[in-house]
Amino acid sequence: MKRLTLLLCALLITPMMVNLSIAAENWEFVIAPYALIPSIDGDTSIGRVEGLNVDVGPSDILNNLDLGGMIQVEIHHNSGFGLIAAYNFMDLSGEASTPGGEIKLEPDIYQGIFEGYGAYRLGRESGPLDIYAGIRWWDIDVELDANGNRLVENKSDWVDPVIGARWTPAISQNWNFILRADIGGFGVSSDFTWNIQGGCSWDATDYLTVVAQYRALSVDYSTGTTGTTNRFTYDTITHGPLIGLAFRF
Repeated sequence: MKRLTLLLCALLITPMMVNLSIAAENWEFVIAPYALIPSIDGDTSIGRVEGLNVDVGPSDILNNLDLGGMIQVEIHHNSGFGLIAAYNFMDLSGEASTPGGEIKLEPDIYQGIFEGYGAYRLGRESGPLDIYAGIRWWDIDVELDANGNRLVENKSDWVDPVIGARWTPAISQNWNFILRADIGGFGVSSDFTWNIQGGCSWDATDYLTVVAQYRALSVDYSTGTTGTTNRFTYDTITHGPLIGLAFRF
């Protein structure tokens, strides 16, 4: 009886496993953790304080980084449709003093960005072209303490519509160029945002790709009335080398 039960279970499970295997063959999954060594150039206005410089170089970020990371996940069906999601963040804090040492300043900047897109892949002889559209969500916190007292603080988040394309033409059997660009905002939340990426990838195995790019991401956002406490602007470009591993299955 026990053997008969096992046989019946096997007969029931086998078609299910075959169907799952066939279904899996129609999909490609990509998980890609990245390391970004960025610079941030631009300015911000918080409340009645206008035109604060936000010029942070790679060495400043490495010396003052509390926590940071980036990951991208992609799902593509052989019909061409797919989904792309990415999240990156960095939390920076530091200390500075006036020349006489009378005032101790402690700035803290948090920048988090989530991107979610629907995509359609066009098969091309020179390499796949992904057309995508979706949202980019910004989460920005800026704080400045002076001698332990909060001098400036603002926490803002907004969502921008985004459209773009990514082309990965082949260089050789295992090497590919990566060219990506998108634009967004259009006055819905930010006045304008754009992103440009370029680099190359190397297929180390059928399941692992090494990626190296340079990325520049810009946003021009403003809200509130000048001279009031609800005023906030964030006009910056975050740029730098982007290195990661893409796991495919």
